[in-house]
Amino acid sequence: MYMYYPDNGPWSFLVQRLLDEAVQDGADVNECFRALARIPDKDFEAWYREWRRSAEKIEGLAQEAAQNGRLVTAKEAYIRAFSYYRTAQFWLEYEDPRKNDAFLKAQDCFHRASRIGPALYERVEIPFEGTPLPGYFCRAQGELKGKPPVVLYVGGADTFAAQLLFMGVSRITRRGMSCLTMTGPGQGEVVRLKKLYTRPDYEKPIGAALDYLEKRKDVDAKKMALMGVSMGGYYAARGAALDKRVAACLLFGACYSVLDDLYDYFPHIRPSLQWIVGAKSPDEAREKYARFSLHGVIDKMECPLLIHHGAEDFIVSPAAAHKTYAEARCPKELRIWTAEEGGSAHCMGDNRAQAYATMFDWLKDQLS
Repeated sequence: MYMYYPDNGPWSFLVQRLLDEAVQDGADVNECFRALARIPDKDFEAWYREWRRSAEKIEGLAQEAAQNGRLVTAKEAYIRAFSYYRTAQFWLEYEDPRKNDAFLKAQDCFHRASRIGPALYERVEIPFEGTPLPGYFCRAQGELKGKPPVVLYVGGADTFAAQLLFMGVSRITRRGMSCLTMTGPGQGEVVRLKKLYTRPDYEKPIGAALDYLEKRKDVDAKKMALMGVSMGGYYAARGAALDKRVAACLLFGACYSVLDDLYDYFPHIRPSLQWIVGAKSPDEAREKYARFSLHGVIDKMECPLLIHHGAEDFIVSPAAAHKTYAEARCPKELRIWTAEEGGSAHCMGDNRAQAYATMFDWLKDQLS
């Protein structure tokens, strides 16, 4: 697989992800490479400094454009600034005040972009146990016959609703399906500002999102699919197995056991996983994540299941895909992407265009 930093897989994956967002209007390729040229490998302070510098510069361009009435330019720049602020804070410890500051700056830029029309998405709130969960609803595009099907899209350990908009949503809506992205417990502002930590029974927040979709008048509630990316592969698989309203389930990267397949497999993510589950120590985190498993759950799934996973995924073990597939008893398909064809990285980060096409064509077929 291609790695911008040849000996640093985690940093290279973030570059892959950001470049994928760039082709979906979430960033700019040349702005990214200008920042990266100033960041030596494994220099965490330089990573924060240069992405923050880029974010502030582009935010300034957005503000200037807005003041001069150039609203399209302002909207586009605010979205790019959102991505760069979000990237800047990624490697900072959660106790570092700069992390929350950069995250809030990212949120502010995205909200400023959202207020400039025309809106490509609708900001929504999903009622859940007294704490509304934020989400974004994107309408199906093209000529529609009746109410369109809808895909509920769930992120992983570090993704949230706004970011997911630049991770394939436009490819979904162009195929005549609406899409709801959500920020659940343990994610984004829900954990940072509301202290709602991740939980093993993720069918509960997913069920709340399905309840919300059932009440909408502009979707076909009998054709609701569920999609999860990375650690969201655990969330989505559990939700689809235990909530029979789900008509199809797509795992954009599997995660059978969060403890075995992610926490123990990828040590770099342990501090983040400890924080989002509300643990005070590594031992407590391990104890909590031992409950995040599809054992005795995945065999309850009845809807069609598609699993995509990279053969060289160094973040979530490829074994997760094989275990999930082996224990599922529903109609199922497994696709392991190889280095030769591209897509062997985490969540097919090195071949997203082809991965999106095959995944979303499958979803369209299942919901037709």
